[in-house]
Amino acid sequence: MALLRAKKEINKPKKKNNASPINIVKTLPNELLVEIIGKVASHSMVDLCQMKLSCKDFLNASEDGYVYQHASMENFALIPLPWFTNEKETSFLRRCRENDNLEILYREGMVQYFSTSMVKSGFENLKKAASEGHHEAKYVYSMLLMANCEEDDEGRELGFDLFGELKNSTCNSMVARCRKRVKSFIKSMWVKNHVVVQNLSSCCCSDTCGGTDKLKKHSTWSDEEVDNDGVGVSCKYCDGNYELGLFANIFRV
Repeated sequence: MALLRAKKEINKPKKKNNASPINIVKTLPNELLVEIIGKVASHSMVDLCQMKLSCKDFLNASEDGYVYQHASMENFALIPLPWFTNEKETSFLRRCRENDNLEILYREGMVQYFSTSMVKSGFENLKKAASEGHHEAKYVYSMLLMANCEEDDEGRELGFDLFGELKNSTCNSMVARCRKRVKSFIKSMWVKNHVVVQNLSSCCCSDTCGGTDKLKKHSTWSDEEVDNDGVGVSCKYCDGNYELGLFANIFRV
């Protein structure tokens, strides 16, 4: 009898499981979703668009200000022209600006400082982006402090310190990359306000760091030689003045 009952149980039709599959995305807290999407947005706008189309949860989380703050500007022109920018792009860029996207601040500051009469606003935008960790903004901001603070010892000293921080926290190749990107940006716009360094002298009092000789040589080097130069000098003043000379060369026509 027991064997017969067991056979009946085996042959009994199984009940269908009507339970819905678990949606893993819905189990994640919104803060984590926003952080994930922010990371994606900082690397690829294409991937961000695909995530937004994949499900409603991603779409809703992508509207958080954090995502716009960290969104990559790689697919957008350095200087967006109104007649080439559609309504969606304009709206997206505006949201990024409203949420203090660092790349937007940097680009806006560059245009304002070097191409318009809004020099003060441009300087402040570059300062803000630099203080938040934008490498190119920090590079330009430090150069401007060193170049334009001849009578402001405190401001010039800050410029040397900021450039030293940038170089020490990254590497020589990062400084070269910043210089290249800044040069490309400046060459892409009409420059109204040139950076001219009247007195490229070092504050260094040492006779052993070798910075003075390097300052004399920089103007005769090609871009390739400069970018491959990873030796540096032993003090921040000679190193900063050397880089300032390279920065000023961008504006020579």
